[in-house]
Amino acid sequence: MASRAISKPSGGREKAPPRRSHKKSRNGCDQCKERRVKCDETRPKCDKCTYRLLDCTYLKIPPAPSPPPDGAVTNASSKSTPSEDHAESHDNNEHPSSHLDDVCHKYSIKDMELMHKFSTETYKSLCGDESDMHDWQILIPQQAYTHEFLLQGMLALASLHVSATTTDSHRAMSFLDTALHYNHMSFGPFRHTLDHITPQNCDAVYASSAIMAVLGIAMPYLDSKYRGGQCSMVDTMITAFDLLQGSHSISWITAPWLQATIFSKYGFWEMKTTELDHDTTSAIERLLYLNSLTGKPGEQGHDTTREAIEFLKSCFAKFAHKPHPATILGWLLYASKDFVDRLRSRKPLQLLVFMHWGVLVNELGGHFWWAKGSGKALVAELLSELASSNADPRWGQALQWPEHKIAGHV
Repeated sequence: MASRAISKPSGGREKAPPRRSHKKSRNGCDQCKERRVKCDETRPKCDKCTYRLLDCTYLKIPPAPSPPPDGAVTNASSKSTPSEDHAESHDNNEHPSSHLDDVCHKYSIKDMELMHKFSTETYKSLCGDESDMHDWQILIPQQAYTHEFLLQGMLALASLHVSATTTDSHRAMSFLDTALHYNHMSFGPFRHTLDHITPQNCDAVYASSAIMAVLGIAMPYLDSKYRGGQCSMVDTMITAFDLLQGSHSISWITAPWLQATIFSKYGFWEMKTTELDHDTTSAIERLLYLNSLTGKPGEQGHDTTREAIEFLKSCFAKFAHKPHPATILGWLLYASKDFVDRLRSRKPLQLLVFMHWGVLVNELGGHFWWAKGSGKALVAELLSELASSNADPRWGQALQWPEHKIAGHV
């Protein structure tokens, strides 16, 4: 097909096509402006700064223009605020079919490529065996057609997969930013849907819970690797805990529905176990002993920590039988709010239990790209914090075991 000739005006320059108009806000936080990324302008701290654990300031916002005369109509009156946009995204997920066309036009060719990446490669990293593959390759992506927060989570995970496996550092950072972007977009709608569980959306919530847990494990390590950032593995994982609070209760609330859903076969407590080796059993018993020194049965802190330790023991036993991601991610979903609150307060014993979970993540890294390096980084961060703040000799072996396990000495 012959190309059409484009004539130039004689004696003058060729005119550039008019630029497309677009909405641009100058009211973002100082940190997002410096990084040249879109800010959601949430006060007092935007989502991006919250996730990256940065200070968030609004010192460089230009002065507001003078208000128009009474009765004057301005374009600004027709613009939605960030909070209105956020509310609209909730409505989109509550009535997905009526907004399907609106959702489709939001996404680019790059997003289509990421979806292809997920459905041909990334999905495998969420499967424990071949019986899981049809679910994650076919059935769960079908759920994303009507639950945008799940679609955004899948795009985030596919982006992170590219970032983790490319040898081009510039490309890695670009896709890491894309992953952060979509992960942030999914937060609000996911939490909203979690509070409004129905038979139609419980599969999407389960899938998103798993994806968010994976993102929480992989993102801080990759951010530190490529940017040399100060992103704390502990603080980022606590953010993941917060987002997932309530997910574990779905099985109790929706038990009748789950019999016919994709995730009905993933009952954690039904997964088989293998008897633990003496070394791992001793490590768990040391944690239980240290917990007995901090309180008495019946006291909330004592009981919730003992529960977390016993559940961790179950995770080790299930992982020993089969290295399925659910054996690791389950601990994040089932941790109690009290235990997470104590982690947030940097209580030493709870951090020590968390460090032992890092050993499991490190072992999972030998099977799945998203766990590679993260367990080792988590153990190293916690070891540095606990070793410098705890001189109790009874903690000696408890601190040494994760360190030696990561180093391959045990």
